[in-house]
Amino acid sequence: MRKGLLLVAVLLAASCLLAATAYNSATVTNAAELKVVNTNQALLTLEPNTPWSWQSTVGAKDHTATMVNGELLFEFGKGVGRDGTTPVFYGLQPNSEYQWNPLFTLRNKSAETIEVTLEAVGPFKDYITFGTCGQSSINNPTWGTQGQPYNIGLVPPETNSGMQNIRNICVKLNIPSGHAVSQTALKGTILVKAVAR
Repeated sequence: MRKGLLLVAVLLAASCLLAATAYNSATVTNAAELKVVNTNQALLTLEPNTPWSWQSTVGAKDHTATMVNGELLFEFGKGVGRDGTTPVFYGLQPNSEYQWNPLFTLRNKSAETIEVTLEAVGPFKDYITFGTCGQSSINNPTWGTQGQPYNIGLVPPETNSGMQNIRNICVKLNIPSGHAVSQTALKGTILVKAVAR
């Protein structure tokens, strides 16, 4: 009986060893596709102008939010020259507050509900506040906390009208009194993070 039990134990150990060493790596090839498109055409769309607007909105009119090489670019302090159309990057002064209600729109084109968080990274992070507003409440946005990431909550998938999956993103900049003046632009990024829920 002991020999039989010992033989079973040895065979079990051998089968485990063989299973573990069956292969160290494997390569399985499957077809896949990746399409790289402009950010205003992507699965998570970011646009400097609302898709249903018949006129340029705040941020689009003054070129604060523009599409450059397929990406949404923000240049805070941008306006227009004397001709009323030529973009000029002026800047913002100390002891001031600027608001763009809305600055850009976010649209969920996936089949999933997503949770979206906005965050600024870089030297202007401490001055920026994110918010959201509806079409009828652009003068009264819901604001987050200055210098902190802002979770706008759940954005449902696109269905039928496509309006429930769009969010207007507002931005407020508070430049403190005594802030150093410089012709050098403060460079950073605005991150839009989306997680399927």
